[in-house]
Amino acid sequence: MFRLVVFSALLSLTAVQALGQTSYELTDGGFAEVAVPEPGTPAAELAAARKLIAQDEPKKALKALEAWIEDYPNDPLAVEAYLLRGDAKAANGDFYKALFDYEEVITYYPASEQFWTAIEREYEIGVLFTTGFKRKLWGVRWLPADGEGAELLIRVQERAPGSPIGEQASIALADHYFNSSQMILATEAYDLFLINYPESELRQWALLRLIQASLARFKGPEFDGTGLIDAGERLRQYRDEYPAAAERVGVDALLVRIRESLARRDYASANWYDRTGENVSAALLYRRLIQEYSDTTAARDAVARLEAMGEPPVLPEDEGDE
Repeated sequence: MFRLVVFSALLSLTAVQALGQTSYELTDGGFAEVAVPEPGTPAAELAAARKLIAQDEPKKALKALEAWIEDYPNDPLAVEAYLLRGDAKAANGDFYKALFDYEEVITYYPASEQFWTAIEREYEIGVLFTTGFKRKLWGVRWLPADGEGAELLIRVQERAPGSPIGEQASIALADHYFNSSQMILATEAYDLFLINYPESELRQWALLRLIQASLARFKGPEFDGTGLIDAGERLRQYRDEYPAAAERVGVDALLVRIRESLARRDYASANWYDRTGENVSAALLYRRLIQEYSDTTAARDAVARLEAMGEPPVLPEDEGDE
């Protein structure tokens, strides 16, 4: 659903000619001419490092940026230097190490333009980590990084609530939980997305995924039915909001199946008391099942059991009121 922007491609969008008369930068409107800093200045050194990243020489850029930060720690352009150092590390494949520089920008320069760029970088790394990327250990990539990725996506939401990048992080986190079969977390994440972004274009997707995750939480009639109850409520909501899509999905049939499953769960509870000789409790639960799910096969089975026990399926009204 989301296309991860590869860092090498992302960083190469800035095309800088040899430091001289003219420099160009790629913007939404195409290449635009930008001012070239005076040679020998901190700004010129940063421009040279940026050029090295764009030329796919991140190691050289990293060395230059390390020296720059050591030489000019209090320069107004320090925030740009930290961002570029993170970019150089990311371009070199050291995404985890790059996070330290992006965190420096986010923590200490919240009013800067680079703040939002650093958040976008952390979002990209979060998506990368939650889609199978492995961290290095002893020079080999084999450590799963999905936990760190999820944490990054949570941070992005906390730091940019209500923003487009926060919305992307929110749905990416929910999709990660769903795809990794963490259905309780998935239902919580999709629910939070629907609350925080009620007008999102991804609302229908999130609502359908929430229903699927809720259904997946139900493990059988012997287990808790909360997921089924939640799924039923959301299916009715989905039918109200997206009637045409609901018909294609078969919402009405799903609601019937959910009702049957809930009835079968109650039957399993009543049958347990039945098998253990607790006839009073069993009869009470059978009758309650018949009253609540009268149109189900479980209700018919409950009637049969009550008849076998010599109990009426429904008590007279005066007895039921006592």
